Amino acid sequence: MLDILAAIIIFALWALVPILIGLLLGADRILTARLQGRRGPTVLQPLKDMAKLLGKRAKQVNLSQVAFAYLALALQAVAVLLLIAGGDVLASLLISGAGAFVMVLGAFSVRSPYSSLGAQRELVQILATEPVLLLVVLSLGYANGTFLASGNGTLLIASLPLAPVAMIPAFLMRLEKSPYDTATAHSELVAGPYTEYSGRALGIIKMAHWFELAVLFGILLLFFDLPDPVMGVILKAAAVATVVVLTALIDNCTARTTRWTLLRSALPLGLVLVGANLTTLYLINNGVI
Repeated sequence: MLDILAAIIIFALWALVPILIGLLLGADRILTARLQGRRGPTVLQPLKDMAKLLGKRAKQVNLSQVAFAYLALALQAVAVLLLIAGGDVLASLLISGAGAFVMVLGAFSVRSPYSSLGAQRELVQILATEPVLLLVVLSLGYANGTFLASGNGTLLIASLPLAPVAMIPAFLMRLEKSPYDTATAHSELVAGPYTEYSGRALGIIKMAHWFELAVLFGILLLFFDLPDPVMGVILKAAAVATVVVLTALIDNCTARTTRWTLLRSALPLGLVLVGANLTTLYLINNGVI
């Protein structure tokens, strides 16, 4: 009976993920607008845009483009479900990475130079962030003694404080901050890997990106587990709010940053931060320091 109840709760949380990510993106857009002296949309605007796109007729350049969109959504949704169910974090990251790569294939599947440019940009972005995220998950597994999300229960941020910091460039790119920003208006004038998508297919590929964001936030929240569930939820909410505010501030303070500058700094900075933290933890665990 308890197993059935646990399964119902897991699927309910999984079903709520798109709504929570939509509200998070709405809050992010309001904060960004306020920092720029604009009023901005309502917090529900991303959800309204998504509902509008999913309600439109399916249009596509070719069938493979739509197939890649649905496959990307399926992979990202499975990765999130694995995290919520307390499964293997490393497997979740790899599945999500495969979903991101499928999104790139979808952009490459059409004969459009603009779509190809967006796909190349997305591919370089993946190559710059995935090694850092992989090292973050490996450090999490080393500190926790297991890669299972359900095996957490301690405040890992105390022993690995630099690992979440190393994830900030990945959040900047996944939240589509400058110089990786794309059109966020309700229209279908889009850029990047979304070029040549329209209607329901555009909604599907954007939903895949929402689940990809959920995986990233899910990995971050594993560093803020507490034995007390109420305090744990409060701490995790504070961590998410901190990331949203911090990325919005960085976005507004580095408007002239080029994507190549961010790429050149994200990978070495992330690897150095996590590597130094992991080495320090290893030396402490072995009584060297």
